[in-house]
This record gives sequence, structure tokens and C-alpha cells, in this order.
Amino acid sequence: MMLMHPIETGNIVLIVMGALLVLSGPVIVYRTVRGVLMKRREDPNAKLQLFSNGINVLIAVVFFFAGILFIINNLRGNPLA
Repeated sequence: MMLMHPIETGNIVLIVMGALLVLSGPVIVYRTVRGVLMKRREDPNAKLQLFSNGINVLIAVVFFFAGILFIINNLRGNPLA
């Protein structure tokens, strides 16, 4: 059985932070893909910088799942200390 703690102000702040992380993941992916498409539209032979764009997508995925975990953990009211 999980021990539940009351939700405090710190938990609410972290839930909001988690929501921002969840929202930022798809935004980062969208802007990365849009940037690649715009660069290709301007110059079909342009280098795509696959490593840099791959890192951006990886960061977006990490932000998305970290945000989900922030929200779940803090909805349980787990203490911050």
C-alpha cells in the first residue's frame, strides 16, 4: 500500500512545471521539424544537421516523459524532501 501525503504548495508548483514540460515536448518537436522542412524548401541540398536535430527530439521526449512523472508523483502528494 502506498503512503499518501497531503498535496502542498510545492507539489502544486511542480505539477504546473510538469504540465509545462509535457506541453514543451511537442512544441520542440514541431519547431524542429518545421525548421528542417523550411530549410529543405529553401535549398533542397541543404545539410539537415541530423545530430543536432536528433538531440532536439531526444530532449523533447525526455521533457515530455519527465513532465508526466512530475505530475503523477506530485498528484500522489509525495513529500519534496
